[in-house]
Amino acid sequence: MDTKKQFINPYTMDLQPFIDQITSLNNKVVKNTNLEIARMNSNFTGKYAEILEREKLPIKGMNTEDVYTDLARYSQGLIRWAHPGALININPPTSIPAAVASSYFSLYNPNGAQDMSCGYLLTTELAVVKMISELAGIDYTKSGGVFTFGGKSTNLHGVKHGLQRISRGYINEGITDKVVVFSSKQGHPCHSEVCGWLGIGEENCIRISTDKMGRIKVDELRKAIESALESRKKVATIILNGGTTIQMTIDPIKEVVEMRDEIVEKYSLDYTPRVHVDSVSGWVWLFFKDYDYKLNPLRIDVSALKKIQDQYNRIKDINRADSFGVDFHKTGFTSYISSLYMTKDANELYHQSGGFNGIPYDELEYGNYSPFQYTLELSRSVGAPLSAYVNLKVFGVEGYQKMIADLMNSAEYFKDKLDETGRFEAINKEDSNGFVTLLVASEAGNKISFFDLGSLDIEKIRKFSEYNYKFYLYLLEKQKTDECWFVIDYSSGYQRLSNGMKIGVLKVYPMSPYFDKESANKLTIDMLTFLKEFDKIKDTFEPKEVPHKPRMFVFK
Repeated sequence: MDTKKQFINPYTMDLQPFIDQITSLNNKVVKNTNLEIARMNSNFTGKYAEILEREKLPIKGMNTEDVYTDLARYSQGLIRWAHPGALININPPTSIPAAVASSYFSLYNPNGAQDMSCGYLLTTELAVVKMISELAGIDYTKSGGVFTFGGKSTNLHGVKHGLQRISRGYINEGITDKVVVFSSKQGHPCHSEVCGWLGIGEENCIRISTDKMGRIKVDELRKAIESALESRKKVATIILNGGTTIQMTIDPIKEVVEMRDEIVEKYSLDYTPRVHVDSVSGWVWLFFKDYDYKLNPLRIDVSALKKIQDQYNRIKDINRADSFGVDFHKTGFTSYISSLYMTKDANELYHQSGGFNGIPYDELEYGNYSPFQYTLELSRSVGAPLSAYVNLKVFGVEGYQKMIADLMNSAEYFKDKLDETGRFEAINKEDSNGFVTLLVASEAGNKISFFDLGSLDIEKIRKFSEYNYKFYLYLLEKQKTDECWFVIDYSSGYQRLSNGMKIGVLKVYPMSPYFDKESANKLTIDMLTFLKEFDKIKDTFEPKEVPHKPRMFVFK
């Protein structure tokens, strides 16, 4: 084997071999893809252990065409996120420019540990930090940011920086105080998990109740913080929601920061508990900073416009927080992973490794920008800042406004069309300001509103719940046979019924720019058609074959 042929010729930089191989792989993947449906079908059966029995390390290298044939088989089951029928999560398609930039420069294998190992490409990280700082209304000459391994890591950083504020000595001595972190009951599970990773303990992440809109109760938070302080505990970080996955809830940032400051003064604390905003999804509302809501140049529908304006008015206070997270692979339309941790004070990044203040903004130059000295990762991909940088430049403020507005228009329109069917009910019209639609179906001739379920007896609630779960399974079976072009999900992440019970509901989460009102119309019609077909067999239906292990039935 001539191994040199598997690398770009450094003397010619001829990309044709690279292009040819991408074309070959694409042809093998697309060959067995039904372009009309969102999920790529799968012929695999059995568990991973059975599949892996066929995998062996070859003694002699294989032909690339044969390797790509094997690889294409593993593309089975993929969700094609650009398809308007990909509706299961907050997972966007990757823009072509972002994919091109990150894949092209991967040929140079740059390591973002320091600028000298990747040329000036690491400037893109600094440039994105500057752009996001300006978007958020914070001083980019004092702020700092690092790309890291996901939204969970942005929260990890937020809690670690809270620990640093209590004592810089923790890094050498370990945590010598009883430390607590606060989040809400609507906060992501990782808020507790990062406390476990940092040695604080998951049980020491105290969850505060929320109001009917899912926002943290500030008075209850104040009482819990004061109680902790009076018990001689230290408060590292208050994690606020800056746009949850389902309801897109944004907590009252300004109010919490002011309350935190009052407590610091009241108890004469020698440190300031950190306020970190978990805004990895909701940061995108910042693009509507200067949108003219009166002229409404994008002609956003009334209901969508009201929600967008409300979301911006809540997220704009992010400049009052100490730090926040940004996931470009969620609402920024890049590929995984592209997560950015932002802090108002860049020096707190340098303190991560016990160091002193960092290099001032106007003194950074090629050769002295070395994030590995203070980041968790010593090996850092440049793909994340590259793809974020490219998308921010390609789309700009107006491009992002249009993508988000189009999704909001289509999502609000879809909710209305569902209600018109008389069989489906969109149940998150009033308490959700994002793209997601949560819905339930009622049996023919027995219309029951989700909001009245709590007043029914348990058996009737169970029957309603089972009907919706079986319909979810029915759609899964239709996906497996390529009869269903869309992919929706089943979720337990919603409010409890009036009697305290929680049931699973159907979830539709549009993230593709191709999901428009025409798609919403087709989706509504086809869902209703499937529901009527399901009615004929609902009492005896058991799924024969599905594309993956289904979600568990939720009834509790």
